[in-house]
Amino acid sequence: MREGNLSRPSSPMILLLLLLPLLVTSQSNRCWSSGNGGPARWWNQGERIDRGRYWYECRGGELLPKGCFTERQQRLSIGENFIQDDYEVTCDLSSQGFLKFKQTACVGPSGRRYRLGETWNDDTNTYYYECKSDGNYLRASIEGCIHHDKRGKVKLGERYDHGEYTYECQRKSSGAVQMCSVGCIHQGQRFAIGEQWPDGDFVFYCDQKGGRCQKKCVGCQFRNKRLYDGDRYQKDKTVYQCHVRRDTYGHKPVACVSEDNDGTKVERVIGCRWYVQDSVSKVEQSCHLDGEVAKIITEGCIYRYNGFDTIWLTPNTYTIWNKPDGKPIGLACKPAPNGALLVTFDADQAASQAAGLKYDSPRGK
Repeated sequence: MREGNLSRPSSPMILLLLLLPLLVTSQSNRCWSSGNGGPARWWNQGERIDRGRYWYECRGGELLPKGCFTERQQRLSIGENFIQDDYEVTCDLSSQGFLKFKQTACVGPSGRRYRLGETWNDDTNTYYYECKSDGNYLRASIEGCIHHDKRGKVKLGERYDHGEYTYECQRKSSGAVQMCSVGCIHQGQRFAIGEQWPDGDFVFYCDQKGGRCQKKCVGCQFRNKRLYDGDRYQKDKTVYQCHVRRDTYGHKPVACVSEDNDGTKVERVIGCRWYVQDSVSKVEQSCHLDGEVAKIITEGCIYRYNGFDTIWLTPNTYTIWNKPDGKPIGLACKPAPNGALLVTFDADQAASQAAGLKYDSPRGK
């Protein structure tokens, strides 16, 4: 070989040099990875590699993320979703290029999907849910109750008025959510449980029984004075008693107001009979119920002779009686402010003293 000249390579060497770029390129398109349940190995360009709950393709020597597997091993592509535990789960690719599962919607009882911030009612149309964010997850959260009209909504802890009561959306210790009455409304004014208010002739109380409010009559009202069950008052000549029971209430007439000869006022219960008397006469009266009032009725007048009840006269009648001494006298039971009055007169004055009265034969008491 002459100095200064390069030696010429042999033919095998030339072939190797020509194939080397192809070998390097072919090797660079393969991927080294475990997958499909086996150990790490070389994967060819375009082959699919399943690893756990994700799957890839070998592209340019790298694993290209392609999708996910559901719990039932259903293959999903990126962006596809499925339902799991009442949530829509989407196969997602993070901004860093990693595959992940992302909750993208809440699923209602009808199977409808609700996005973040959307609401829906429960099966009984009693309360409503909202699809809310809970860190990296979504949560179907009970947020409030449905109005009685089944259209409006009220949040947990908030109140609204309906009819004669105030309601609050509450979560019970059992976890149940429901609308509970927490107060009463009367003529536009709100009353808390335990408060009282007058209404006409009665006093009402905002009560709570079995978790529900109710208006309950607890007393009566008379001349701006509050009365309770059993309390009495007089109006005109009737005695009334405040009568309050579980299902009924009212101002019950229970007695009459009578007046003795000396002006003393006495209460007489309905059905009672009594006498207004002096040395020579007695007027028998009784108390009777007449609709919503108690009235005093005069039963009759009694003439007393020598200390004994002797002659009986009904009201508006008169008689002539021969006394044991032989002298006739006239007796009349006349109307009077306190009911009736027994009048005695000489028999020959009957025409004037008994005018307008009906004659009645003398009869004993």
